[in-house]
Amino acid sequence: MATPRALACLALVVVVGGAAAGPARAQAPASPPAAATQAGAATPRWPDGRVNLGSTRDQKGYWEVRPGLGGFPRAADIPFQPWARALYQYRTAQTDLFPPLVRCKPASGPSFFNAPGFEIVDVPELKSIFILNIAGAHSWRVIYMDGRPHPKGDDLRPTYLGHSIGTWDGDTLVIDSVGFNEKQWLAGSYPTSEQLHLIERISRPNLKSLTYEATIDDPGAYSKPWMIRWTINEKSASSWIDGGEAFEYICQDDGSNLVR
Repeated sequence: MATPRALACLALVVVVGGAAAGPARAQAPASPPAAATQAGAATPRWPDGRVNLGSTRDQKGYWEVRPGLGGFPRAADIPFQPWARALYQYRTAQTDLFPPLVRCKPASGPSFFNAPGFEIVDVPELKSIFILNIAGAHSWRVIYMDGRPHPKGDDLRPTYLGHSIGTWDGDTLVIDSVGFNEKQWLAGSYPTSEQLHLIERISRPNLKSLTYEATIDDPGAYSKPWMIRWTINEKSASSWIDGGEAFEYICQDDGSNLVR
């Protein structure tokens, strides 16, 4: 026999569920929490179906980077040329030597994506994609999407950021860059030469996920190409800041690292 306590609980369940009011009726499933809906939101796209790697009219935000994006192979597995290995070891052995980025110099490729974050702005009218770095030198990269080739000979002037052209491979943006100077530290403490040819692949599986892959092909510094790969998603320390806006960040070099 049911106890009075059990009968009272049963009555409460019947009243709350509405079964006492009449025949059982099918009820619509509860709406998922807003956070869950956002986490599974589809990849933003332009009207022509092309992926949008940044903000849209209705889904604004930016990519926040926390230290530790990672994705680097072990130093022992990187195919250094002898001089490049020696320089890498020297850089990592010093406690008072820092990447040029710390001294407010631009950094390209993998080093461009550093804390506190970045934005990717696709401007179809200009046939260009801009990658804006919130930190460091507060610089930006221009990815030309109009089909132009790289400049040749003396027209290719070596710079920190190089010359970048982009194409779409399905839903993946492929960035081909050449024309780098030797003043930057491409990734961590790894050196490069003016022979560097950098291929980057960026994809966005859903609203809050971004995958980055870079192939470093520099026969002047390495015996064969090698790769870096990282992903930002709901489980990583770095993330898509939904509704966020890039904020002011001032890089100020006090000159203490200058050679006098």
